[in-house]
Amino acid sequence: MCFLLNLEIRVKANETDTSKEKFFSNEQELVEDYLCTLYRNGQIYEDYNLIRTDQHCYEAYVNVPNTESISEKYNNEYVNRSYKYLLVRIKEKNTNILYESTCNCKTVPYYVLFTTSEIGTASPVICGKCGKEIPLYKIPFLFGEKEHFTLLNYQKTYASIHELYMQSLSDRFTKNQLVNPASALNRMAFEIRKELENKLKKPVYLSLSRIFLNIKRDSKKIDSSKCPECGKNLAECTYQWGSLKMFRCDDCRLITDKPW
Repeated sequence: MCFLLNLEIRVKANETDTSKEKFFSNEQELVEDYLCTLYRNGQIYEDYNLIRTDQHCYEAYVNVPNTESISEKYNNEYVNRSYKYLLVRIKEKNTNILYESTCNCKTVPYYVLFTTSEIGTASPVICGKCGKEIPLYKIPFLFGEKEHFTLLNYQKTYASIHELYMQSLSDRFTKNQLVNPASALNRMAFEIRKELENKLKKPVYLSLSRIFLNIKRDSKKIDSSKCPECGKNLAECTYQWGSLKMFRCDDCRLITDKPW
């Protein structure tokens, strides 16, 4: 269940000395840094709003994957550097019906690196059992990072290419980036997939959508029943994405749909 939280944020003015910290020069920058680092840590979504209500007082409206996500125990060092100067409480909580609920599975058999055309509204890591997203604050950092730069940047890059393809009336370059396992976009995705698997200690698959392909026009290039990477038969997944059935190749760690 996704929630919209109204956060009351009060700056500890008597304990805040802007001359001693380099990451903010005034109270507004301090509060903005707190929200930005929460996003990069996977605790809130990107579409937050901030209002100044009084001297040293602010209200923020944030979408979160669940109510526990902004708990102090999930803070990283960058969230805490701002949080120590703030008093934060949940003033109001409501369910956001425009967002999908997150994974509640007790055990996850495998994970999927999955992205869509949406930017900043969901985690790019989903559960292989229920098909729902895993909040990023539950995912280890990659490549020695201390925030989720790699996963968030990949999500935005994919969404940008997807949007460019949709707006350019079937551009060949962007289509190739989306569907070709050897494209620059998907080579980057395979590297992220491998690093995720090393960190999570469970299988991680890359979702490679072929919905952009036309079964009649592209039939000479593809066999919809085969893995687009190795050519072996695909196994059907236990979940589907909307109305799309998903299929996987265990050898290549690929999950794909079938073209129209």
